[in-house]
Amino acid sequence: MKSNRKLGAVLAAVLLIIQGSALAERTDGGFYTLVDEDGRVITMTARHLDVGDAYIAADNRRYEVASISGDEVRVRYTETITLPRVDLEGWRAQVVGSAAGGERVVGIYHTHNDESYVPTSGTESKADGSGDILQVGKALADAMERLGFTVIWSDASHLPHDGEAYIRSRRTAMAMLEKGPVTLIDVHRDATPPEVYEAEVEGQPVTKVRIVVGRQNQNREANLEYAKRIKAVADQEFPGIIEGIFDARGNYNQDLGPHMILLEFGAHTNYMEHAQQAAEFFAKVIPAAAGIAPGQEQEAEKQIGQPAAKSVLWIIGAAAAAVVGYLALNKQGLGSLAGFFRREAGLGNTSDTDGSQESEE
Repeated sequence: MKSNRKLGAVLAAVLLIIQGSALAERTDGGFYTLVDEDGRVITMTARHLDVGDAYIAADNRRYEVASISGDEVRVRYTETITLPRVDLEGWRAQVVGSAAGGERVVGIYHTHNDESYVPTSGTESKADGSGDILQVGKALADAMERLGFTVIWSDASHLPHDGEAYIRSRRTAMAMLEKGPVTLIDVHRDATPPEVYEAEVEGQPVTKVRIVVGRQNQNREANLEYAKRIKAVADQEFPGIIEGIFDARGNYNQDLGPHMILLEFGAHTNYMEHAQQAAEFFAKVIPAAAGIAPGQEQEAEKQIGQPAAKSVLWIIGAAAAAVVGYLALNKQGLGSLAGFFRREAGLGNTSDTDGSQESEE
């Protein structure tokens, strides 16, 4: 069993490093505009997209990427989805601080810990890694702790902000998983014009929140259902706070479990304070969506499901094809590649050249 977990970690690292050869989002100051068949603007994002990626808009209309030309992404309407039913009456009636129980653990971290908000700090990125996004994650963590949950919040740096940031944040996520969290949340911000994310909820200015699911992992279906539950709860409790759900290229470390999610709180053009207010509201969304609120466990487990079976086999199949291309492009030896992946997967030191193997415990 232990060897299977290690094998899965190594192979996931193989797949992630190859997928991570390109950034998940743009850094040139530009953004993409999603336009439907009738020329209507659906949304904007700095996230790189591929043909076949999907977007569920705030009105639950699902669009699929048909073509990409420059900064314009053409999408076609496919269906209007039905969100899962989440019964919140019991949750609302609870005295949450005393009913939640400190045993229920939530993990919050930041793959891109340099991300900032220009109107607040005058810069979109802080080179030392102390980005404004950390304050948004901390606001979410503090609010959930006030509700009675145990929260592990990490401000660990995963710099530089490059294609391998998710490899580095994977080690943070895996360390958190050892604490048995019910959900892990990777907190980000987008890069669009401000109006995409501007909103008002309960009379207070907030940034909207975008949910991102990586479709290149074996838990994609479970994580997408989790995203839909988040939207279902948010739509009931705080209408207008969700910008939409991307079911997009990438992994985002979501192969690690069915309750892994990436949340984007506004864009670099919005105020950090508005993102923090959104995080305060979202602290009341996550418990019911993830099934850690009283009375929600069985319903959430039924809707979201368990981690995909045969996860190692899935990773092997995906990684086997990808590694061939990596070797061809980089002309590196298998020994060097294996040593690198073992280190990045957090499996201890190993020699790149002497062929030595780590002993099994």
